[in-house]
Parts: sequence; C-alpha cells; structure tokens
Amino acid sequence: MNKRLNRCPSCNQTLQIVEYRCPHCDINIRGSFEIGELASLSQAQLEFIKVFLCSGGNIREVEKRLKISYPTVKGRLTEIQQILCGSTNSNRQSALTRLETGELSVDEAIEEMRRKK
Repeated sequence: MNKRLNRCPSCNQTLQIVEYRCPHCDINIRGSFEIGELASLSQAQLEFIKVFLCSGGNIREVEKRLKISYPTVKGRLTEIQQILCGSTNSNRQSALTRLETGELSVDEAIEEMRRKK
C-alpha cells in the first residue's frame, strides 16, 4: 500500500479525503474528512520529529544525527510549529528551510515568501 498523499502531484495543493473503504466487508464511506495535523506533515518533517523525540529534544544531538546545522534544526522546528500550532512566525525561515532540503525550487521559495507577507 502506498503512503498517504497529502499534496496533489500536479499542482502541489492540499488533497482532500473524500472516501474510505473497508477491504473486509467492502463498504465505502463518502464524505469530506480531515486528515489531522500530524498527517499534514511531510515525510521529511515526520522523520525529523522522530529524530528529535528519540534525541530527547536535544538540538545538538539532532544536529549530529542528521548532520545539519543548528540554524537548520531551529528552522525545521519553527516550520513544524507553524503547522501544528498555527504559529505565523518565520514564514520566510520555513520557505528557506524547505529550499535547503530540496522541497522547493528557488522560484517556488520566492513565490511562497511573497504570498505569505
């Protein structure tokens, strides 16, 4: 089974769940369903959270395990905080972090920073 898609592969917008199916009894349930905050995180963000928690929240340990800089760790934490807590701090840092990890191209990062001003 494929992992759950969160974004449209064509336009990168958030996908909406509209149907669930039970493979056992073959019932289908249609509607509009929330995916939940944690499911809205990217695979890279979930992996980061896993490393962060397994490191006991020690940023220096996260730096070592992921071989990334302190500012990058802080940037990723801020990005995840924005998603989970609704914080509007550091939209620019979020775009820069996603640019650094390859999730966004330079043009996409610039456009995202312009939109979030």
